Amino acid sequence: MISQELINDIIMLVIWGCLLVSCYTDLTRRTISNYIVGVIFILNILNFIFGDGQLNYSAAGIFLICGLFMFYCRLVGAGDIKLITALLISIPSGSVMFFLVTITLFGLPMAIIAIIYKHIKKPENGVTLPYGLAISASYFLTSITLFKVIL
Repeated sequence: MISQELINDIIMLVIWGCLLVSCYTDLTRRTISNYIVGVIFILNILNFIFGDGQLNYSAAGIFLICGLFMFYCRLVGAGDIKLITALLISIPSGSVMFFLVTITLFGLPMAIIAIIYKHIKKPENGVTLPYGLAISASYFLTSITLFKVIL
């Protein structure tokens, strides 16, 4: 029989693959697919049921409410909020702050480049950030500790 640790690792690798796809679409089209976010959410639920995963619905719920407020104030995109919420549900409580801080740290160089680009090129439509890259990089770094068998 397949162990829970192996199921956990397989699901984590599939989530990583989904994040790579979301990085590509965010970089090329500035969209994060609802389908990908839904798959990530379902995989996290399956990891809780069959693997070694846990559900941190309190952090995900709090962030979703705060994120919706930020979206309506036009501070952040809806796809970014949904992706972070779907990922937060699988992150242990002790790692939530690390995850959020590393999103900020990975996003900072992108923001600096966007500011410089905006002042040099002066685009008519403004500059948007593919923040899915920072979110995914932060999850990659945070989730390494969630592997049991492979690493």
